[in-house]
Amino acid sequence: MARPIPVEIIPSHVHLSEADHSLLFGPGHAGTIATNLSQSGQYVYAESVEVFGKLKRGLELRVLGPYRRTTQVELTPTEALYLGISAPLARSGDLKQAGDCRLNGPGGEIKAEAVVIVPKPHLHLSDVEAKALRLENGKTVSLDILGDTERMLEDVVVRVHPTYRLRLHVHPDLARQFWLTGVVHARLREMNT
Repeated sequence: MARPIPVEIIPSHVHLSEADHSLLFGPGHAGTIATNLSQSGQYVYAESVEVFGKLKRGLELRVLGPYRRTTQVELTPTEALYLGISAPLARSGDLKQAGDCRLNGPGGEIKAEAVVIVPKPHLHLSDVEAKALRLENGKTVSLDILGDTERMLEDVVVRVHPTYRLRLHVHPDLARQFWLTGVVHARLREMNT
């Protein structure tokens, strides 16, 4: 594939259901959009919540929109360990083995069960881009991280949606492991079964 894929390092964050948003920020609170993300229709709220685990230490994380059907907290392995949360490496939305936490907002607090994951690296692309690259939603691929020394990133989840733009998303721990800083690109390597 000739076209390089932009790599984006996505900070840990929280996706809230509408009901949980109301509990944490108060009924009728709509949230203030601080900035739009590279994926169309997705954005970062100005608001944040505190996430707590078993160790009673907290982390303040920004809330991403729009609302999700189910609340989901995405942490790095380092943050999960710091908070005392058992969080599996999982695809976004796969909460079968997800960890528990407590979420604290200005309007209230909730005990959130089976919501915390460490997100697998994932490749966003539109249905048109997916067709051109012969990729299917939910499959996994390997990519070469381009630079002075190419490194291979395996088990990257393909996520296809008509509004998506071609981007590789990785969490900050993975970015540190691969020494990713500044503008970084990747190249599709091969398809896995």
